[in-house]
Amino acid sequence: MAAQSRPDATERVMELMMYLLARDVPKTREEIWRDTGLYAPDGTTDRRTLDSARASFERDKALIRNLGVRITESMEHDGATSYTIRPRDYFLPDLQLTADEQLALRFAAARVDIGETWDLEAVAKLTSTEAAVSGEGTAATSGGTARAASDGNDAEPLSADVSLETAAAQQTAGSLLPKLAAAVAERALVRFAYGGRERDTQPLGLLCRAGYWYLAAREDDVVKTFRVDRMEGDAQISERGAFARADVDVASLLPSEPMEIDFGADFEARVRIDATMAQQPTAERGRIVERHDDGSVTVTARVRNRAAFRLWLLDMGRHAVVESPPELVGEITSWLGALAAEAGEAGR
Repeated sequence: MAAQSRPDATERVMELMMYLLARDVPKTREEIWRDTGLYAPDGTTDRRTLDSARASFERDKALIRNLGVRITESMEHDGATSYTIRPRDYFLPDLQLTADEQLALRFAAARVDIGETWDLEAVAKLTSTEAAVSGEGTAATSGGTARAASDGNDAEPLSADVSLETAAAQQTAGSLLPKLAAAVAERALVRFAYGGRERDTQPLGLLCRAGYWYLAAREDDVVKTFRVDRMEGDAQISERGAFARADVDVASLLPSEPMEIDFGADFEARVRIDATMAQQPTAERGRIVERHDDGSVTVTARVRNRAAFRLWLLDMGRHAVVESPPELVGEITSWLGALAAEAGEAGR
């Protein structure tokens, strides 16, 4: 079996942050290293390995602090420093935004292109309401207006609130992530309901893809991934230290392309991208099947995650036109129409 690869810096920082947030009492550097396995093999005495681990640990703490998250340090009786993240220093208090303020915030985020998705996740958290929990879409940041080639398909209009499906996902995942991160670190068995039945699993790690968190775990000797926001109810943790760390490359369990990650129907989207965007890295996420004399290209993309597809499409703004399949054309047309109509209402 292949050796387990170390998590990259982003995943390591996230795991450290969740570990510190989930602890009831502060933990020393040695306890953190032992529980998480993020920095150095347990029991190693190799000086170079230890020096590298200390440097990585210090960089990760600095990164967390630069993100605005306070790490509280305390001195133990033996002189060792221990660390924790207090919930009150991490979680944003309820801002009690009115319905009009929430709507204005959503559209402000949707109209400013910063080339990332964290702004959308922040808006989802700040404006999460029952109305925002529906559909399959995720709002996209775009300086322009994406278009869908109309073929007369009269798809049922979609509410603009469909664009913030991640609101429910972030709420659900947010309550479970610290518990699941602790279970991964402590090699504790986890039971949860998923897909209509109970799952007994050995958690191996957490992955973040396309704005969603996934638990990588072994169930019945098979390594699987479970989307955290689709877990039904709470997760039950038991029997810490119940299994040995596995030689599994957790990062490779999910595709790197967000559009290919999800459950349900797998379809191929056909998109025409004009010459302005055709040479950009964003366009290259699709497979070029035709080049046109005007410099535009036609690409196809395998899609299982409609939310990620919309993010990709609207990142290209008015420079992209969805050509097929017909049901997708109708869906995008009606969704954009609903967004425009709601934006008009908000501007009055």
